[in-house]
Amino acid sequence: MTKLTAGDRFPLLLYHFAVSRYRRPAMLLALLLLGLWYPVSLDLLAWPKPPSDAWLLAGGSVSTAFWLFAIIGPRLAYAQPREDHLRLQTPIYRLKISYRRILNTRAVELVKLLPPSSLSRGKRRLLAPFYGRTAVGVDLDGYPLHPLLMRLFLHSLFFAPDRTGLVLIVADWMGLSNQLSDHLQAWQDSRHHRAARSDAAAILDAEED
Repeated sequence: MTKLTAGDRFPLLLYHFAVSRYRRPAMLLALLLLGLWYPVSLDLLAWPKPPSDAWLLAGGSVSTAFWLFAIIGPRLAYAQPREDHLRLQTPIYRLKISYRRILNTRAVELVKLLPPSSLSRGKRRLLAPFYGRTAVGVDLDGYPLHPLLMRLFLHSLFFAPDRTGLVLIVADWMGLSNQLSDHLQAWQDSRHHRAARSDAAAILDAEED
């Protein structure tokens, strides 16, 4: 029986693109607000007058924080097969999907699963860089959390439209698919091994009686 360690971390490209596209606007807004606040704080500009100028500093600080998040956040979003679950990591939440829930994995062509004609304009723009790619479909017998709660952390395009499951867009879809299949098989073999040992122990106990 083979026991596998944690698999590789596969960056979630959809999350990367969705967050990274706000990087430049956030930076420009931060520069604008802080660039205006600084001369006001030195009394070089008469507008906006205190205490209104505090809003410039607050807005600039928030924009700077979001810009930093747009840089660092995508690096923290990945899928990783673990010993007994599939981990979906986002910058603010870690979702664990037990292998008990996974029915099957499949290769899906995004352009067929999510044709542009079936999507809103915003979703088409978000998926446009990935059309032509193959993604990994993970079919489930049920979500680990209510879908409404999961959508607080995952974009709706992560959810398969044709069945209960997830669609993971990664650069190396074959690598993720193979590792996930290997970990799932190892977990199933481990369960069968434990069940066989339990049955054997029960038989021995019965013979002793």
